[in-house]
Amino acid sequence: MKYLLISFLIILITIISGCIGETSIPMTSTKDGVVITDFSFEHSPVYANDNVGLSLEIQNVGGNKAELKKIQIYGVDFTASKSTDREWGVKGDELQELNEGFIKTNLPSKGELFQPDPDINLEGAKDYYEWRLQAPSGVTSETNYDFQVRVEYAYNTTYSGTIRIIDDTYLQSLKEEEKQELFNTGGIASSKLTNGPISITPYSGRHFIVDVPNPESRPMKFKIENVGSGFPYINESTKYYIKITDIAGIYCPEEEIKLSSGKSYTIDCLFSPPGTNDFTNKIDKPFQITFNYNYYIDGSTSITVKPVY
Repeated sequence: MKYLLISFLIILITIISGCIGETSIPMTSTKDGVVITDFSFEHSPVYANDNVGLSLEIQNVGGNKAELKKIQIYGVDFTASKSTDREWGVKGDELQELNEGFIKTNLPSKGELFQPDPDINLEGAKDYYEWRLQAPSGVTSETNYDFQVRVEYAYNTTYSGTIRIIDDTYLQSLKEEEKQELFNTGGIASSKLTNGPISITPYSGRHFIVDVPNPESRPMKFKIENVGSGFPYINESTKYYIKITDIAGIYCPEEEIKLSSGKSYTIDCLFSPPGTNDFTNKIDKPFQITFNYNYYIDGSTSITVKPVY
């Protein structure tokens, strides 16, 4: 009994030592591209006319490189430099510009955020911004102010798959669970989706089963979903849209796709079975679809301003 206890303690110490010696990157949900990891004031409350810092930290946690397009702060009234009775003053206006009630931050010429690389334990690139603000001078009672931030970036999502085209003879040779798996995935034997806010899932069906191989196209449906915390768009007039920019091994007639309420859409595509000379009773055909889009995410924070008596 004593020997077993000693052995257990040795194993436990070894496990704990191993855990202490290793570090892993905490990964945010892979259903996002760029995320807001911090949006906060340096302290709260402040007093009327006080200067205070507002900071923003963002990070790319998805599977592709992001390109920052725009960062805006809004929710309160702003004025350049010194605050007024009701407006927040914005210091250091060389870093941003005031436009129609919000702060538009000037971004670097290449606002690139590279994706994480789990293979080498490298987290996604981060970016930091800070604004020096001055609280309104005319506050006469304790007041809460809500600030919002919108981060916009360009992104893409790639779905790579292999559809297994078979005949009835091959189907009957499969185990029941193997048949059901192919039916459930619409014949997709393997697939890979880059992490990000747009997801694609094949519909179930029997379209991958052919009687006589021929070049006649067959239909195939996919569900496109916005699984991120924001919404996609192509430009100002195409909210909720994404665009197919690269495709191989399959044909999808729609180039620009609008997600219903920014959430989902079913797309109809076509694939061509192989000819008789290229087919016995099974063949795996690879294909790929790439979607490009802009995407925006929102964040919020608040601060309390007290009057000066």
